[in-house]
Amino acid sequence: MERQRRTHAEARAQMRAGILRLGRVQLATAGAAGLSVREIARGLGVASSAIYRHVANRDALLTLLVVDAYTELADAVDVRLAGEASGPGSSRLAALARAMREWAVAQPEAWALLYGSPVPGYAAPAEETTPAGTRVMFRLLAELASGDPAVRRSPRQPVSDALAAALAAGVAEHGGDASAVLAAEAREAPGFAADALEAWSALVGLVSAEVFAQHGDELARHGRELLERWIASTAQRFGLR
Repeated sequence: MERQRRTHAEARAQMRAGILRLGRVQLATAGAAGLSVREIARGLGVASSAIYRHVANRDALLTLLVVDAYTELADAVDVRLAGEASGPGSSRLAALARAMREWAVAQPEAWALLYGSPVPGYAAPAEETTPAGTRVMFRLLAELASGDPAVRRSPRQPVSDALAAALAAGVAEHGGDASAVLAAEAREAPGFAADALEAWSALVGLVSAEVFAQHGDELARHGRELLERWIASTAQRFGLR
């Protein structure tokens, strides 16, 4: 029987999948700085020129891996949130945070690529990485904005006009479908936007501290408990029931 020929799109998708698969292997064995397009070509059994049609150089390979990792993380979070679609805000916040932690613990090399030390000589192209890279952050902001207005907007500390403007502009530029609502919230209650950014930074920091054992192995073993403390305090701070 004659083998069915692949379409150009199928062949391209298969090559991309192979590049990503071997790129992840290289991340685990050599780190982001050790990525090699030629090694991937060798692993796939093709000429380097075939790979360069998909990724022009190491930086393009890094960008492909970054976008893929951001997308995979965001998809994992979305799956968990879908399971809590009718749940209270505190449960949705917990689902989001736990999904992030579990993905990071299971794939430390990918988490390091996204939130670890910058790769020397590499600058991620914002137009390619920002849409995928901000998905989870804006999921979190949307959940925090659903809390009790009297609580989430309660003043904690003054916010300068310059910071307030920067927060509102950032939300409006990158907020996706929820940008209008979140940007309005940021303009009307800049304290909320600043507190939400602090909450996001604390969440990423807690997960990174566990993945990289930044506070030592002993405390890294308590990452789950520390995350649960963050969930409880954050839900309370933003009035999530």
